[in-house]
Amino acid sequence: MDTTLLAQIEAAVGQGKVVVSADDDAIVALVQETVKSGRTASFYLSREQARAVNDLHWTPELVRASRLEKVSAEEKARIESELGLGDIGSFRFGRFSCKNGHEFSALDFLRHGVEQHGRDAVKAVFELKNAAFLRVNPRFSVRCATCDEAMDGGITYEGDTYAGCSYPDPPVCQ
Repeated sequence: MDTTLLAQIEAAVGQGKVVVSADDDAIVALVQETVKSGRTASFYLSREQARAVNDLHWTPELVRASRLEKVSAEEKARIESELGLGDIGSFRFGRFSCKNGHEFSALDFLRHGVEQHGRDAVKAVFELKNAAFLRVNPRFSVRCATCDEAMDGGITYEGDTYAGCSYPDPPVCQ
């Protein structure tokens, strides 16, 4: 028996994290309950599990309400040249504005991620082969890149490997 995976699981648990193994329906239900609870958690899901969650979560109404749109080719080029992030795939982002009307874009979001976690960490999520990263009910603290005005959460995004973030209000899991 290859004990490498078990050693990695033990290391993660030793750092205060939890590893859950269950069938897809149980994992999707766990994610849905976490969204509804308002608690913050990060999930590393199989691509199939992430698709199932997204199919339940990203209703056409929620996509419209969150202004979730694919990142344009022009913005992708800026993300690559300014942040050094290559292929971000089908990443979608819900742009929003500060109180002074300045827009917060996918470029701003990913820049914030690079500042907080490092370029290699952000890049690694986009390079996941078999998994997708889902952040549930995150607590973001970002500032407008133009006027430095504090901007409140509500950041919405999703993609192939960045499965996104999910909020309970309005309750969106079916």
